[in-house]
Parts: sequence; C-alpha cells; structure tokens
Amino acid sequence: MLIINLFVLNSIFLLSFILLLPDSPWLFSLITTLLLILAAMRYHYYHQQNNKILTTLLYGLRNLQDGDFSISLPENSAGSSASQQKILELFNQVTDKLRQEKQSLYQRELLLDKVVNASDVVTVLVNHRDSIIFANRAAEHFFMCPNLLGNSWPELLAQNTPELLQHNDKNNAIIQLMLPESGQAMNTVGAVKTEQSWHLSRHHLRLHGSRHQLILLKPITREMHQQELQTWKKVIRVINHELNNSIAPISSMCHSGNILADRLDEPQLTRVFTTISKRINKLAEFIQSYSQLARLSQPKKQSFDLLKTLKQLQELYQFSLQNQLSTLLFNGDESQIEQLLINLLKNAQQACPEQECQLTVKIQQEQLIIIVRDFGAGMSAEVLPKAFLPYFSTKAEGSGIGLSICREIIDGHQGQVSLNNHVEGGLQVVVNLPLN
Repeated sequence: MLIINLFVLNSIFLLSFILLLPDSPWLFSLITTLLLILAAMRYHYYHQQNNKILTTLLYGLRNLQDGDFSISLPENSAGSSASQQKILELFNQVTDKLRQEKQSLYQRELLLDKVVNASDVVTVLVNHRDSIIFANRAAEHFFMCPNLLGNSWPELLAQNTPELLQHNDKNNAIIQLMLPESGQAMNTVGAVKTEQSWHLSRHHLRLHGSRHQLILLKPITREMHQQELQTWKKVIRVINHELNNSIAPISSMCHSGNILADRLDEPQLTRVFTTISKRINKLAEFIQSYSQLARLSQPKKQSFDLLKTLKQLQELYQFSLQNQLSTLLFNGDESQIEQLLINLLKNAQQACPEQECQLTVKIQQEQLIIIVRDFGAGMSAEVLPKAFLPYFSTKAEGSGIGLSICREIIDGHQGQVSLNNHVEGGLQVVVNLPLN
C-alpha cells in the first residue's frame, strides 16, 4: 500500500513538472510542497502502524517468554495491512497450539504425579551428585521425613535404613529389611521391628545430559504371604484328600472289628479297635481344623459396630478393654473379624490363664489398630518369625492353624499384623486395618 501511494504521488509530481513548470513555476512549487507534505504524512502514518504492530508482537512474545500462552492479539485492527493481519493471525494460531500443548502436558504431569504419589512403591530420583531431586509420598512415609528434596541419598540411608545401604550396588533384587511397625520412626529407640520383604530395582538414566538413577522399592511382604498361604492351602487340600481316603476305610474296618470282637468276646481286641477308632477320630478333627484355612472365603464387607462385637465377646472371654471411642463403625466381614478376635483372645488366655488379657482399640492415621496383649512368657526370637506358619505351634495340643487363619482374614481386609514381646512382659499382637 505504501508503494502504491508513493507511485501515485510521484506520478502527480511528474505531471505537474511537465505541465506547470514552464508556465506556472509558483503553482508547481506549491503543488510540489503539498506533495512532499502529503508523502511525509503517509510515511509517518505507516511508520506508526508498523511500530504499533511491532509493539503488539513484542508484548505477545514477552508473554510467551513468561510462560503465558493465553495471550491473543487483535487481528483486524484499523489501518493494518493484509500482510500485518496475516502475521497477527499466524501469531494467534501459534499461541493457540502452544496453549493446547501446555494444557495437555499439564494434564499428563498432573495424572503422572497423582499416580506416582498414590502408589505404595517408594520412588526416589537421585542426580549425579547423589542428591534427591524427587521423592513421592510413599518415600516420605518410608523414611518418616516430610521433605526429602535436596538430601544426600547415602547419608539418608546411613541415618535411617543402614540395612538398605548394603544393597546400594544392586539393580534388581528381593531384599529383607528389619523395619519398625507402621507409625514408628526409623530411628526411634526401642522401636519394635519386623522382617519385611521388598523388591529393589535401580534404573540408570540421563536427564539434561547428566547421570541420574531412579530407585524403586516395592513392598511385597503381603504378596509373598499370599503366595505362601496359597501354597499351604494346596498342600492342605492334597493332604486332606489323601487322609480322608485312608481314614474312611480304616474307620469302617475298626467298626467291623469292634462288632467281631464283641461276638468273639475278646476284650483285648475291643480295646485295640477302640483305641484305633479314637485316634482316627482325633485325626479327623485335626484334618477338619486345617480345612478351615483352605475353605476361608473372600470377606463380605459391610458396616457394623465393632464395639458392640467386643462387648459381646467380653461375655465369653475375660479381657480388659481399653477404648476411648463411644462408637466405632467398621466396614468389613463381621463374622471373620469376630473369628479373628476369638482366635487372638483364646491364644492370649491360654498363654496366661491366671490373668485376664488386655485388648486395646484406637484409630491412628486412618487405621484401626487392635492390640491384644497377654501377660505370659512371650515368644523367643527364633519362634516369632514362624508363628504364622501353618502346622507350627508351641502348644502341646495346638494345631498351628489359628494364627494362619488370623493372617488370612487380615490380608483379606488389606491390613497388617505383627507379633512382638511387650517391654513389660508378655506377647502382644498388633493388627492394623484400614478404615477406608
């Protein structure tokens, strides 16, 4: 447009020069002056328009530099040329695309952050200086530290989990760690620790040209317990099947032998067959008790008043209840929770019949905590890790199935259970069940 205007002004100047200069020099001078003024005005106008467009673009680019992609420039401004409008339109198209990309990237980052923080896998990212630059909530809970960023990874391990420090050279391994129970800090003096299984994986990667390592710690204690329990269930089913196949004909033969001994009037044979029948019945009861573990179904959860259940149990078992709650609605399988409490209370009473056991109920960090403590002799360090194994019992008449059923019920409710000797004597069982 500016070139066309200049061409028109030059044409008028040439016509004036040819027609007016010989005859009317003053009129030519006047026209020339007016043409020069008009050309200067047009140039000034176009210069202002260009400065306005450049200022607008500069403002938009500065917003982009600050990360603000919501900027939108007016495309149809008065006096702007087609090329200038095209530039403004292209700028708006670029900002729209950048805005969409930013929103999509933000949504993906938000989703990734929620997934990582909702996971129970301890996730820690360490840079080439061994400083922690990222840690999820599971890592903060694991190390009992609300802010891990900037901490030295080796120093953190040395202070909190020295057992994990010896696995710092492993990239993929299943490790056993002695860790305190839920709610207790790592370095708490006298904290009760239990053996837990973890899967450690370490990945080396490069970010922004520098070396980084991603450490992942996945808790697999519950999965290993489940696998172990499923294996025991299969063994129990096979043993039950084989024993039942043998017990039935032996029992029938003993019954026939008793009838034959009565006819022959042989008291000694009668005693023999009676003794065999009693042992067969004991064996059948033994098999029946183990069948409970194999037949335990998935919990049918519904809300019920746990305190009401505990008060009903107090009529059957002598125990002191320590509770500061007026009501406690728990979402779970009421019959299985009742069976869990009965097994624990029976064990506690058998450990110390002359003194009633103690049951504590409390809520801590969205967890229902049930502690059953007896005042007996407790368990040795060698026996504690084997307490939940089927067939293992420290009692002469024990079947070794009660605590296995307890752990199966607790695992079905996504909870945790641990055994430890109380500092003041006796054994206590700590059950953690999630409220939600």
